[in-house]
Amino acid sequence: MQRDRGRPRRYCGRACQARAYRARRDGGAPPPRRGRSPSRTGPATPLTRADIVANAIELADAEGLSAVSLRRLAAHLDVAAMSLYHHIGSRSELVTAMVDAVFAEIAHQRPPATGWRERIEDAARQEWALYRRHPWLLRVLATSRPTLSPSMVWTVDHYFTALDGAGLDRRTQLSLYLLVSGYVQGMALLTVDDDAAGDVNGRRWWAVQHRRLSAVIDSGRYPWLTELFETSPASEPTAVELDRWFGFGLDRVLDGVGVVLETSADGRT
Repeated sequence: MQRDRGRPRRYCGRACQARAYRARRDGGAPPPRRGRSPSRTGPATPLTRADIVANAIELADAEGLSAVSLRRLAAHLDVAAMSLYHHIGSRSELVTAMVDAVFAEIAHQRPPATGWRERIEDAARQEWALYRRHPWLLRVLATSRPTLSPSMVWTVDHYFTALDGAGLDRRTQLSLYLLVSGYVQGMALLTVDDDAAGDVNGRRWWAVQHRRLSAVIDSGRYPWLTELFETSPASEPTAVELDRWFGFGLDRVLDGVGVVLETSADGRT
């Protein structure tokens, strides 16, 4: 049998298949491959820094921040790894660019709010929604040395300007920002843990805990525990419940901020 001549057939990779599927779904032709290696024939759409960052965010959203590396991203984009270094110098630079792009989703887009409480509540809820969309953000922000970027600084500035005119010094304003943002991050960590255990059915997990604690629950020693399992047997918090818990806690945190502002206005700080 005569062997096939010419170049071997090149199979479409996962990223290529995804692009083709989206094109068929939207009723259009498959888009041109971005950043195709110069050694390959055919037209190529120039790879841009924005393309790299957007795909890195997509990869982190799907598989977590640990899955993002320049080599893995090059495979995801179906380009040579060295081609990324024309736009991104290191993984650290890439992560900073990802943070900046994600915070740009909410920067300059907030509806006008009047008082300090409305403005800070709006900023906190925007941050909460951001962590829900991009859980990997907590890996780089929930630390004493967070990754800083221009868009993130603009978001922090929203807190400071909301507190201007209250007679607080900048260090106190920073403390109040950390109080609110720290609460948001702490609540968001609950959902990240749930996502990390996504292969474990929540109802089954709660059922196991109920069996383990059945003797304690039935003992009557902890009435609150008995009542909780009686009202919500073998269940897990829904997204609506998580939002409700978040809103309840945020209201209490803002109540505390209000006390600080009232004390400052009375000249007792």
